Amino acid sequence: MPIALENVSYTYAPGTPWEHVALSEVTVRIEDGDFLGIVGPTGSGKSTLVQHMNGLLFPSDGRVVVDGDEVGSDRKALRDLRRKVGMVFQYPEHQLFEETVWADIAFGPKNLDLDEEEIARRVRWASESVGLPEDILERSPFELSGGQMRRVAIAGVLAMQGSVLILDEPTSGLDPRGRASLVEQLRALNQAGMTMVMVSHSMEDMALLVNRIVVLSEGRVALAGTKREVFTQLEALETLSLDVPRVTQVMLRLRGEGVPVPLDVMTVNEGIDALAAALRGEKDHASQ
Repeated sequence: MPIALENVSYTYAPGTPWEHVALSEVTVRIEDGDFLGIVGPTGSGKSTLVQHMNGLLFPSDGRVVVDGDEVGSDRKALRDLRRKVGMVFQYPEHQLFEETVWADIAFGPKNLDLDEEEIARRVRWASESVGLPEDILERSPFELSGGQMRRVAIAGVLAMQGSVLILDEPTSGLDPRGRASLVEQLRALNQAGMTMVMVSHSMEDMALLVNRIVVLSEGRVALAGTKREVFTQLEALETLSLDVPRVTQVMLRLRGEGVPVPLDVMTVNEGIDALAAALRGEKDHASQ
């Protein structure tokens, strides 16, 4: 179910003293099975952009097309769209409201008029998909840790069994163990065929998860491409006050010391392999 934003512009509070252009002529296309990352400085328009993808906001100019249909204000069409394109906001507690975790995850499927057996199947599948143990399902979501609340919010969206999942800063505030676990579960969902869009300040998460990146600056697309293409544009990223993954920073320092390592290294394992190859090359050269 592809999503296309075509020359999308959006202005908050137009015609008032608080008028603010948040997006300007943004064009982005998301294909089936993509894992698209959206990065940029604070205030660059990232959250505004993703809220156009399921009709929470409508363009001031341009258009959004989902699965061949232009997104408009028709209520029935919007309900159908939001069943297919789910969103998990940065603060998951804002999406939780039921007395138990089970009831929170089941809320969406119940509104689809599904029978109890199908609702139960979806709740179990969604909770397992995000790593929630069964004994949590009867607890209040407000007794849980921040990481667990985030998983409940994601599970509630997954239980709708849509095609696209949009996540706004999904690992923000999590401890290293919780972050690593959630990253693995998101990767598994994408590998199982779910199309995903993620807003994040974490370049490590981007390096581990996404296949393409869009960089926003002042509401415009500043850079776009595969993660390797984007993360090797070091000067452009520095101009935007954006970092590259830490392992890429290590490769940069090694290059500065004369070690012939590549710069398009995204993960620690890739870095280890690249360094080992460079050291083997130096050893072979020295032995000749």
